[in-house]
Amino acid sequence: MKNYILITICGIITAISVFLTIGVATSGAEVAKLDKTIVDLTNEKRILEENLVRGISMSKLEEKSVELGFVKPENLVYISGAAPKYAAKN
Repeated sequence: MKNYILITICGIITAISVFLTIGVATSGAEVAKLDKTIVDLTNEKRILEENLVRGISMSKLEEKSVELGFVKPENLVYISGAAPKYAAKN
């Protein structure tokens, strides 16, 4: 009779241990998934903030340049920094 009671108690303890182990493993997987989601959302937030700052900066710069009377050039002329050959030497 004692053996049956001990076997039953051991079986119950084993079953509880298995269920708890499964629960911990499931919780660990959920935590890992949530951690990955946090990292992804943090990266997306950083990218969106960078885009917002760039957009604000460029729009502010364009507004300021229009206020100061600057316009977009139609033709670009590049000037070399070298002195011309015919320049007088001192």
